[in-house]
Amino acid sequence: METRKVQRTGKSTFIVSLPKGWVVRSGIKPGSIVYITQGESGELVLSPERTSQSLKVKLDIGEKSGEALIRDIIGCYLSGYRTIEVVSPYMTPEQKRDIHQIVSKLIGPEILEETGNKVLIQDLLNSDELQSDRALRRLRTVVKSMIQDAIDSLIGMKKRLAQDVIQRDDDVDRLNLLVSRQFIEMLRTGALSQSSLDVITAFNYALAASNLERIADHAHSIANLVIEHSMSVPDDMALELTRISSIICGLIDEAISALLHRNTEIANSIIEQTKEIRREAMRSFEPVISSSSTGVNQEEILMRMVISSSIARFLDHIKNIGEFTINMTHAQLRKS
Repeated sequence: METRKVQRTGKSTFIVSLPKGWVVRSGIKPGSIVYITQGESGELVLSPERTSQSLKVKLDIGEKSGEALIRDIIGCYLSGYRTIEVVSPYMTPEQKRDIHQIVSKLIGPEILEETGNKVLIQDLLNSDELQSDRALRRLRTVVKSMIQDAIDSLIGMKKRLAQDVIQRDDDVDRLNLLVSRQFIEMLRTGALSQSSLDVITAFNYALAASNLERIADHAHSIANLVIEHSMSVPDDMALELTRISSIICGLIDEAISALLHRNTEIANSIIEQTKEIRREAMRSFEPVISSSSTGVNQEEILMRMVISSSIARFLDHIKNIGEFTINMTHAQLRKS
């Protein structure tokens, strides 16, 4: 073990020299960035800045296309690679279409070069430009608007509005992947430049983002009803839908605020509210079908099934976010 004497420079800055052997092995030079992470017992862990080479990956896709190809590129993105060189002996138009499709759904990456057998993807986003807490707030806003507009489009049979809801699902996917990527980046390097974020917080933010993304999927399902069917929503159902959707959006607002501020009291209240709202929704929207039923409106049954299922899933995921708040707060109390 080597020791170093702490020195003071100026009025408030303390400095300590680095072991020369470690500096040489790590390729540290004047102006290099060193990541500093505080461990659970108070120790400091130094990590050298990753080299530009470690941020590059060459992805040989061969004849792979479709979902398999898309999953590979997402995997490279989540792993934190800044440059992804996608190559194939001969890249088909279908493969290039798949690559363009997934790049358009990610925050940061852009296609900088494209040839007959290569597509070069470069991530242009700095980690500081959209931190996890800001991404969560943005996710909350988009998801709430999707729920409100999905219900509005269903009540008024507004197909254009429903299509807009479906398109916004891509925005939610992008933000969710970004939050997941930042968590994985923290696990790999031990730190992010956004030093206020610790691993426990980053993990729970990633879980919350994933649950918001699933809420958006169910808003998407409601909007699909409008695209694929033409049905009239009874006035009493429309009023109840408007009321409950407003409550659900309020709960999403409170759940994310509680998470960001580590407010377990509000989180517990949200969990209890989801139980009551679920009971109300099931009474209002679940289809009642019996063997003696005659003249059953099949479209209304479908509508009620999708609505009741989606509302149940909304509430499940809101409840999860409340539980993440409680779990995160207790984990951090134990750590301190």
